[in-house]
Amino acid sequence: MRVMIAAGGSGGHIFPAVATAMELEKAGVDDICFVSSKRELDKRVMTTLRYRTFFLSVNPMPFGPNIFRWIVFFLKLMADACVSLYLLFRLRPTVVAGFGGYSAGTVVRCAALIGIPVLVHEQNFYPGRANRMLSRAVGRIAVSFSETEKYFPGAEKKVIVTGNPIRLEMLSKDRSVALRFLGLRCDRRTVLIMGGSQGAVFLNKVARQAAERVFRPDARVQFIHLTGKADHDLIERFYEEKGIPAKVYAFIDRIDMAYAACDMAISRAGAAAVFELAYYERPMILIPYPNPRNSQRSNAMSFSRAGAAVYLEESGLSADMLACEITNILADSEKSRKMSGAAARLAAPGAGRELAKEIIGMAAA
Repeated sequence: MRVMIAAGGSGGHIFPAVATAMELEKAGVDDICFVSSKRELDKRVMTTLRYRTFFLSVNPMPFGPNIFRWIVFFLKLMADACVSLYLLFRLRPTVVAGFGGYSAGTVVRCAALIGIPVLVHEQNFYPGRANRMLSRAVGRIAVSFSETEKYFPGAEKKVIVTGNPIRLEMLSKDRSVALRFLGLRCDRRTVLIMGGSQGAVFLNKVARQAAERVFRPDARVQFIHLTGKADHDLIERFYEEKGIPAKVYAFIDRIDMAYAACDMAISRAGAAAVFELAYYERPMILIPYPNPRNSQRSNAMSFSRAGAAVYLEESGLSADMLACEITNILADSEKSRKMSGAAARLAAPGAGRELAKEIIGMAAA
């Protein structure tokens, strides 16, 4: 059995795909290859793994009527389709699994056209354009949220709810070990602030201002702030000048240590982040990326309705408002406990295993 996995464009697409590959290996599948995009993040992640990987262009589908962008898109699409067909005929995978992103749509469509069984996984509450367009052509559609089924009209019978795969082998849940690893004190409440793999200028600014309002010498609170590369030096200097205990990272390889060490998190609402935080049963304040074409808003609203998160829009958000929400969670143990329980109910630690089982079943059919 040979499984080809297509994922690229962001960690939110790649990491669930890698988690599924690990579960496939556990189930005895030893021939797995990846197709990803030439984006820097994709190449950095994939070159650290042992899987054979092939790279297609970075080719997002344009929005709006700009003719030049559409021409470039279709030229790249044709080139990627030729490469995809070459790989499919050369490697002859038994099954293709697509996890979204720049590269997945082309490979998945080509595989379906030549009769290879295909599964796609949708990480977000509201599915991306590629998965919606491909829904009629593929054999299975795995989703992270049960409510997502309604966004695939005419293909509902193909939908299975698995949750979003996370890399369990890379996650430690020992809080005391995590605090020591990060050099933090065990007698303080810990707030994790993260703006995504690329950082977020607005979130970095409002969160550090909120941290200044929350912190007092007797508050017994400390911060972990993941800034992205651009803001790192500025924010590290800010905490030092204000005397606020904090560990500031542009990027942290052991994100599990930050999850395990924190008591609550302030985050964007990408699917990978919210499901990993749910696995750790952490109360969340979710501030989705404001682009209306982004799926983060629907993810945040779903977690908020379930009681696992406080959902705040970036528009109109002030440091005072954010500081108030942080204080409410830290000071109210009952509220924090309920949010943790709601997060635990949303977590899907068996998602990768379920997806691997489905992929193997498609190969055997």
